[in-house]
Amino acid sequence: MLPPAGKIILLVLLIAVVYFFTQRANYLISLLKLGKAENRFDQPGQRLKFALGQMLLQRCVLKNVTKNDLSGVGHMLIFYGFSLFVISYGFHIAEGFYEKLSPALFGEVFNNFFFLLLDIAGLLVIFALIWAAIRRYLIRPFRLQPITGKGPAIILTGIFLLMIVGFSVEGFRLLAEDRPFADWAFVGTAFSNLFSSLGLEQNARALFLVFWFLHIVLIFAFGIYILYSKHLHILAAPFNLYFHSLEPKGALQPVVGMEEAESFGTPKITDFTWKNLLDLYACTECGQCTANCPATLSDKALNPKEVILSLKKTLLTHGKDLLDKKGAEKKEEIDDAMIKELITEEVLWDCTNCGACMEVCPVAIQHVDKMVDMRRYLVLMECAFPTEVKATFRGMERNSNPWGIGSSTRGDWAKDLGVRNLSEDGGEVDLLYFLGCAASFDDRNQKIATAIVKILQAAGVNFGILGPEEGCCGDSARRIGNEYLYQTMAETNISTFYKHNIKKILVSCPHGYNTIKNEYPQFGGEFEVVHHTEFIWKLIQEGKITLKGELAKTVTYHDSCFLGRYNSIYDAPRQILSSIPNTKIVEMDRNRRYAFCCGAGGGRMWMEKVRGRRVYAMRAEQALDKNPDYIVTACPFCMIHFQDGLKSFDAEDKTKLLDIAEMVRNQL
Repeated sequence: MLPPAGKIILLVLLIAVVYFFTQRANYLISLLKLGKAENRFDQPGQRLKFALGQMLLQRCVLKNVTKNDLSGVGHMLIFYGFSLFVISYGFHIAEGFYEKLSPALFGEVFNNFFFLLLDIAGLLVIFALIWAAIRRYLIRPFRLQPITGKGPAIILTGIFLLMIVGFSVEGFRLLAEDRPFADWAFVGTAFSNLFSSLGLEQNARALFLVFWFLHIVLIFAFGIYILYSKHLHILAAPFNLYFHSLEPKGALQPVVGMEEAESFGTPKITDFTWKNLLDLYACTECGQCTANCPATLSDKALNPKEVILSLKKTLLTHGKDLLDKKGAEKKEEIDDAMIKELITEEVLWDCTNCGACMEVCPVAIQHVDKMVDMRRYLVLMECAFPTEVKATFRGMERNSNPWGIGSSTRGDWAKDLGVRNLSEDGGEVDLLYFLGCAASFDDRNQKIATAIVKILQAAGVNFGILGPEEGCCGDSARRIGNEYLYQTMAETNISTFYKHNIKKILVSCPHGYNTIKNEYPQFGGEFEVVHHTEFIWKLIQEGKITLKGELAKTVTYHDSCFLGRYNSIYDAPRQILSSIPNTKIVEMDRNRRYAFCCGAGGGRMWMEKVRGRRVYAMRAEQALDKNPDYIVTACPFCMIHFQDGLKSFDAEDKTKLLDIAEMVRNQL
């Protein structure tokens, strides 16, 4: 197809592209190697299955498609269309060296069908590109703002030109050859007819070669540019999905060897693991994390997308200095600036650890882990944390609860309920009811604990509590950044559980549930853990409790972040409510995996709510918009925050606030 000179030019271009691509790729990989070691090479089959499912089926973007945001569909069209063109580019290059290495090699039918698909794909890609440009530059949704840099425009323009030039190559080739190379290339035929009408038929062969080389140059340039642009994610995302965490979603990574370690957390970018650095390459800048972050939406300083981009900018901007051993002093200056200048303490303390950012991220970036790692440095190395947290830590250290109330009174709420207290009489039970600090010391949540006890007693469950021997689960300490205090409390609780030969644990706090179920195994605490909504629903299914009477009320249910997003318990609470006769359940606009945080997670329960709107007030407003008779939750922290939220709207008398357990207790 090409003359000898053309083949030489093509070979030179190909060698140059391979060289520059390899050089940049090696540089980017070298930056990843600056990160700490982390094993993400286990279970290759499971990893590959997940990555292929996310990419080939486009689950990564389709999972966020809603009636108000169809951008994932547009991305899918571009992905499938461009993927087909990548295959065709392979044929283009091979055909340049040897004419028979084309789709026609597999037969005439395959050749025609291939070019038919290619033409259809090209039109769909062009449509999707125009749609994407309109959204980005005219509609400008919140999550894509601010629009900075020329990168997106270059990519959109580049792909558009690839499509148009590709169709032009088809058109000139059809016009130049006596026998059409593909009978079903209907777009190429249309271009051929256009060029013929313009009187270009005599020069069709020469123009074909010109446009063919132009097409190849655009392909090569695009391939290299990706490694330097925001669209580095095109190459990094598949690897990031493959190396995704196989740990439970709600589990933070522990600091190993607390006693021997000289430093904790991430004061510098090279203290992140290589996988955390790969996250930075994989970011698509889609803004889904920002659009679902309660801190961002309540006008706080935190913007999860900007956190990732700030870290990425630091890594790429100062990469050469970080790799240069002679630049050791400069390296320290760069690394120290990561937290103190690029990511302020205010940003770090705004995070509620709700996991909304990670839930919607199409490329499996772990935002929360990075936030907590940076908090660990502030807390453990600089003793820099909000003033009010001092009392929280003090209460945990002295009495194993953030309220700071004497630990000896932990079981006093149950004295008149006939509950077996294992700290007093020992023995074994089928089920340990682990209350958590809120149900032990907060008056409102003690009523919920009482309701749970009544349900268990009605069902004839052999259960007990630990009373004064129960300690704080440690969730708030860990997520604020005090890993040392967390590990101390976790190990004490685990030891107590084994002392009483505990096998199964009922937990009413989603934070405690997540911690004991997903994080205690990191320290040898392997137990069967169940949340009270799951347990109550099972009791109803087994006929061990029966709900009587009709509610005849409208109910809206709030999904706790640590129960829903982190542990996928969405159905049990709703099934319980549905089992109460004549109950109308209305969903808030943000529900299930998109549920809006109450604002208490990540230790925010113990911090002053400053700057912007109060997150709990926003969530309460979302609930009140549905005009419910009851707002129902299944989390003590959410209960406390909803109380404050209802007060801010003077709605305490109009709308009742109950836990799932109280709803069931009232209908027994």
